Amino acid sequence: MDPSRSASNSQPSTFPSTYDPTNIDSPGFDPETYVTKLLRETRLTQLIDKEQLLTKQIKTLDNEMQTLVYENYNKFISATDTIRQMKKDFKTMEDEMTHLISTMSTINSNNHQIHLTLDNRRQEIRKLTSIHLLLQKLQYLFQLPNKLKEYADDNQYDLAVNTYTKALKALQKYEHIPSFNHIQQTSKETMNNIRDELKSRFDQQQTTSSNVVKLLLQLGESSDYLAQQYLSQNKHRLEQPLALMKQQLIVAENQLGSTSSTISNTVTQQMHPMDILEFVDTSYNSYIKNLHEFVESYELLFIRNSSTVPSSPSIDDEYKERCKHYLEEYLLELYSNYIKFIHDLFQSKYYGQDDDIQLYVRAIDRFLRRSSNDIYKYLLTQHALEKMRLMLDTFLTFAIECRLKFYHLYIDRHFHDQIIELRKSLTIIQTTTTTNEQVQSSSSTENQQLQLNLSQCVDKMLKQLTSDIKITFQNLSTFLNGTEMIGHTGKKNLFVKQFATNHVWNGFFLTLLHRLITYFEHEYTTASNNSTMIRHEQSSPPILLLILSKLILDFDSSSIPYLCTVFEEKFNLILENNQRGDNQKSGSSSIDRSTLTAVQKQFSIIAKQLLKQYICSQGYTLSQMLRKSIETRDWLNTIEPRHVRSVMKRIIEDLTQIDKQVRMLYNDQQSSVPLTSSSSSYGRYYHRSNLISGGGRSSDGGRRTIIMPRSSALDRATSRGPGSSGGSTGNLQLNFHKVFNEKLDIFIDLQFQKTSILSSIIKLLLKTYLECIRLKTFSRYGLQQVQVDINYLYNYLWSFVNNDDRFITNLLEEIVSSTVMRCLDPILMEASVITVICEGN
Repeated sequence: MDPSRSASNSQPSTFPSTYDPTNIDSPGFDPETYVTKLLRETRLTQLIDKEQLLTKQIKTLDNEMQTLVYENYNKFISATDTIRQMKKDFKTMEDEMTHLISTMSTINSNNHQIHLTLDNRRQEIRKLTSIHLLLQKLQYLFQLPNKLKEYADDNQYDLAVNTYTKALKALQKYEHIPSFNHIQQTSKETMNNIRDELKSRFDQQQTTSSNVVKLLLQLGESSDYLAQQYLSQNKHRLEQPLALMKQQLIVAENQLGSTSSTISNTVTQQMHPMDILEFVDTSYNSYIKNLHEFVESYELLFIRNSSTVPSSPSIDDEYKERCKHYLEEYLLELYSNYIKFIHDLFQSKYYGQDDDIQLYVRAIDRFLRRSSNDIYKYLLTQHALEKMRLMLDTFLTFAIECRLKFYHLYIDRHFHDQIIELRKSLTIIQTTTTTNEQVQSSSSTENQQLQLNLSQCVDKMLKQLTSDIKITFQNLSTFLNGTEMIGHTGKKNLFVKQFATNHVWNGFFLTLLHRLITYFEHEYTTASNNSTMIRHEQSSPPILLLILSKLILDFDSSSIPYLCTVFEEKFNLILENNQRGDNQKSGSSSIDRSTLTAVQKQFSIIAKQLLKQYICSQGYTLSQMLRKSIETRDWLNTIEPRHVRSVMKRIIEDLTQIDKQVRMLYNDQQSSVPLTSSSSSYGRYYHRSNLISGGGRSSDGGRRTIIMPRSSALDRATSRGPGSSGGSTGNLQLNFHKVFNEKLDIFIDLQFQKTSILSSIIKLLLKTYLECIRLKTFSRYGLQQVQVDINYLYNYLWSFVNNDDRFITNLLEEIVSSTVMRCLDPILMEASVITVICEGN
């Protein structure tokens, strides 16, 4: 930095900085002041450096100046030559201008002389010229009738109309003159004949309609009649492309496997199915483009064309408004027909059920965008535009609903196919199991494989159903990708919310859940009806009810929350419980999930109903087996029991199979004791403090639990004695008291657990056993046989309920007590003998 500058800047000055005498770049620079200041304020070394710097800068400026001079030398020379040439050119131009001025003065003088000479005859020439023109017009008018007849004879109607319209004003002006009136009448007759001929051809469509309409309009024909007739005549021509497209659609339907064909083989061979996007473009180009051209010609004929018939402006405007109204009604009708065809296209089997969702959405978007832009090309009123927009909005909703219907059918087909496959598998497994039981050769590995297949069925069905719904969410989100959306420019956020809420959430997901509920309710109702009809054979195996109940539970607990998360991610919405309906609090990007909560409650109810029906079905099968065995046996003439009845063994085997099936799908929280099938591990023997003591001791000193009748029942039976009737009244009162006061709730506290399910089946079985016993009378050996059967059942039934066998003990004791009350000779079998018989079996 220059010290002189810093000093000058630090001191106040009345001059501006640009006029500083010590600033070498300033206009007010003073060399003496600058040198004096340097000598006074700088040292010698600094002066030497400053001198060297100035010298260097001077040389640099000299070099730059020389460069500028060299560069501009040629320009200076050419500029000098140009100025010299311009001086010569200006001198020549001055001479030419002087000559031009003299020539113009000569011309003016000559013109003045000619004007003076011809001024006397000018008026005469004008009169002669006007008379000549008038004679030509008169000649034209006198020759008009003959010309019109010649044009009519030669079918040159356009020349006749143009000639007549040119002379019409003159004829109307001088129609009061008899000669002109005669010409006008003769010409009118000729033009009337021409008009009748044109009208006849127009009605019969023998000539091009637009040309005939122009001529008829010039001849003053009614515009209302012509407009309506013109629209009617072109309707068939405009609908021909649509008819061809309908044939193309039928060809595609026939190729899909339709047996009924309404098209000839030649047409079928000429047409090849296109994809839906190409089909929409082709139909639009062939139909709507023709419609655009027709509208343009109609507007030129009836709306934009100025009438040649003289009329007031108000009448002309009224006529144009009527023509506009005819056109609007016509367009709405044709456009409605086209929209109906597009509806048929998108709901057809060939195009509406195409898996390519990208092409499907592009076709919808292409059609709506082109239609939304093209409807403004017509001179339509706001009312007509609103109708067309409503048609497009209705089509969009229809196309989306068609796609939702396709996905519903797709998922239903997959689900029902799995149900059918599952029914077949269960039928095969049931047949195989029955065969193995007859042969007595079923192995444990086969049972494990059976369990594995059943457990995989639920997982497979659940994964398939969840995957189908997830893929559908992914496909439906395509409607919102890459578009504004589909005719809703500027309202994308609103459309996204409406589409996700009304169509995806309510129209697809909740509707699908309701369809599943309807199916499960049908299965439950069918199974319930079959049970009430007292039939052993059922339309569905009972295990299917158990599988469906498990499927519903897993779908409700795992799949629905997962699908809700997928829905929120795909459509950027939040599911909230908004029971009060406070939308402002929840926000515009949220959806009320209270309906889903209600649906999930229905799922839980139906799952429990299916489980109850499974229990009823299995309990009914076992109860029928037990009831028949009791009713068909003569309990008064039975022999002394030496073995357990085979029906009891069959019941235990069936319960074991049921336990395996239920255990695979519903496990308890605590570990269960496995049930062994070998005869060596017979039953369970241990001390039970809550049972009535009365059992005998075994030889090994252990205490075995034996089901014995209650002491009160035994006392009443022994006090009555054989053959006595004194206690019959008391027994009858006791029976009535038990029937009306003792109620066993089979489904009390039913849980989705193995123990709860098996407990309900066993309750139903033992309750049937008790009711069947109350209808029979027993001898001594009959009573002892019941003792053996009851203890055999008890030794196995406890394992199915994980030691929670208090209700089993109570029911079995009630059965034995009831048998004692109905025994003629109530002598019980010793506990040791019962144990030996049960161990032997």
